[in-house]
Amino acid sequence: MRRLLAVVLLAGALAVPAAAKEGAQAHLLSKLPAHAKAGSWVVVRWRVDVPGSNGTRVAFGAENMFVQLVGSHGAKTRAYANQALHYGPPYSARIRVPRGGIHAIRFGVMGSNGHGPAPMFFTFVP
Repeated sequence: MRRLLAVVLLAGALAVPAAAKEGAQAHLLSKLPAHAKAGSWVVVRWRVDVPGSNGTRVAFGAENMFVQLVGSHGAKTRAYANQALHYGPPYSARIRVPRGGIHAIRFGVMGSNGHGPAPMFFTFVP
């Protein structure tokens, strides 16, 4: 019975963050260099917000927030937010530019699907 209760509580704890991300939007806070060379390092700053009451938007905070840069031919790099100094937005990560430069940027949080890690991506609003 205790094992069943623990599983139910864990499933509930995992479901709450997923529900909290409904309608989440990521916003870039610093410009990316237009012609960053592959292999160079850049710092990305961003925030994520979710729908609040009365049509407002409120900051969303979570562990394991990340940024992913997409280069040419599907090349990707990913870096997790530096949360050693503080927890929550705004987020910042130092990330290597992928092969072919920066063609797209994605923001997300690493979750779990019960079988292992599962990234969940936010809508990016430039």
